[in-house]
Amino acid sequence: MRNKAVSILAPILMTFCIAFTSTTAFSAADALPEGQLTGQIDYYFVGHFGQFDDQGRLLVWEGTIEGDFTGVVKWWFEIPGPALGATYDGGRFAFYAARWEIWADGKLILAGASSGKTVFADGADGIWDGHGVVTEGSGPYNVLKGRKLSETGTVLIGDMPPVTYTGRGLFSIY
Repeated sequence: MRNKAVSILAPILMTFCIAFTSTTAFSAADALPEGQLTGQIDYYFVGHFGQFDDQGRLLVWEGTIEGDFTGVVKWWFEIPGPALGATYDGGRFAFYAARWEIWADGKLILAGASSGKTVFADGADGIWDGHGVVTEGSGPYNVLKGRKLSETGTVLIGDMPPVTYTGRGLFSIY
């Protein structure tokens, strides 16, 4: 009788454990929306400090992000860039390739690669646009690996370029 009870209870308990585990995994994955995740970025130029990572990339921009993510955002630029910039009648442009990172509470929560361009009309502030992919995510952000991103914003020149470059923009993972 006891063996019969165990043989009946074992599959029921196994089913319960599987169902509970699936619900828990789904809840953790569901903590982040399926659609687009966005944040306002406010950033400033830090390239003049000459801080490099172990891959030889220069920390060029640092700032804050608020929205679906809240924390510190950094862009480490590859030196030299992926293509030469140039001038055009009325301005100039430059290209970049970078590693971006989002930090919260002193921990790296997201990172990835992006590339794009910055355009300055003569005597005017600039605009930058980039695209990339999420390559790292910790904890609940791991589900974002492989998702694409778009980044864009202003580059306000200030009174002592490039040291006084600042800006505001949009960071979006989709």
